[in-house]
Amino acid sequence: MRLRKLENMSGDEIKQAVKDKYSQVALTVGARFNFPVGRKFAESVGYPREVLDELPATMWESFTGAGNPQPYADPRPGETVLDLGCGAGLDLYFYATAVGEDGKLYGLDICEAMISKARKNLESVASRAVEFLNAAADAIPLPDASVDLVTSNGIYNLSSNKDAVMREVYRVLKPGGRTVFAEIVLKSPLPKEIRTNIDDWFRCIGGALPEAEFLSHLQAAGFHDARTLRKGRNARTGHELALCAVIRAEK
Repeated sequence: MRLRKLENMSGDEIKQAVKDKYSQVALTVGARFNFPVGRKFAESVGYPREVLDELPATMWESFTGAGNPQPYADPRPGETVLDLGCGAGLDLYFYATAVGEDGKLYGLDICEAMISKARKNLESVASRAVEFLNAAADAIPLPDASVDLVTSNGIYNLSSNKDAVMREVYRVLKPGGRTVFAEIVLKSPLPKEIRTNIDDWFRCIGGALPEAEFLSHLQAAGFHDARTLRKGRNARTGHELALCAVIRAEK
């Protein structure tokens, strides 16, 4: 199959291609992709083996984030948390444990297949109720100032309009709220040939920005104190210029 060039695709076409690709991830367990998927990758970025042992395989078999925001995300008992690009629900499981019975959880994903899988997964581990939103991250179906914490794991670089996603995150956060997420950033701009086809986009490289530029976009969206908490390499950072960063910003 011939890969389409990014320069010939509209934002809506890129969005549909991402939806189709990650639906395949949800539905075709064990298939090979040009980005890491599954338990081996989850363990390599720090998800605890002993916790994964206790969870159903359906929760981690489709895991394909940019890294691991868990040591840095700080959901508190009773808070409302939104996980953008929730996938099959692995990160949501940890947030559910943290917010407790008085908290509120939203899991948003563009892929119906991922939403269906996540819903079954959270129910199977007797976790607290999660409200799932089948929508794109640039049009979050929640009211203004309704969320304490917005987190994600590799969602920005799959969007053709990062600024729109950042504005939506800012909108739904309560004053004093924060966002903590993992994303691929660059040491310096990529050569043009790496931004050629949609396959580069799927692996969160084709749409990546230099670290300082990414942080400046957050500031432009209204956030303050945008900063990198950690950065390093993992199986997602295939290109030599790529790093996985955990980033925090506040409203």
